[in-house]
Amino acid sequence: MTSPALSPLARALARTDLAENWYRWCDARRDWAAEATGVYDEDSLLTASGVVCSQTVQLGRGLNSQECRLAVLASGERQGEPEMLHSMARAIRLSRGEPEPDPPYPRPIIGSRGQLEVVSREIVDVLGQVARCWAS
Repeated sequence: MTSPALSPLARALARTDLAENWYRWCDARRDWAAEATGVYDEDSLLTASGVVCSQTVQLGRGLNSQECRLAVLASGERQGEPEMLHSMARAIRLSRGEPEPDPPYPRPIIGSRGQLEVVSREIVDVLGQVARCWAS
């Protein structure tokens, strides 16, 4: 099987830990309260460049599943169409020759405030990494 070609946004995400963490974020049995801190060392989401990551999160569809769509804006201009994070996590894994994840390709099912905090904090960190490396 040939690896899928990655979009520019998926290539930027491949330099982060999105593909590794996505399936962990989907683990409803995890003890999320143990990982939640509620305290943040660096609270600013600003980057020195003119790059902004815009993420749309839709909670719901009856299960509190988190549907995440991501776009990058550089100097106010959108850099391609928004892409689904679960699709890009899958594409990154396949491009690395990792095995096909079992369908359906999961989205995090938010079952606790601790899980929402941890997943949100770590996704924001991934977005910051993408924004900082986008111009380079």
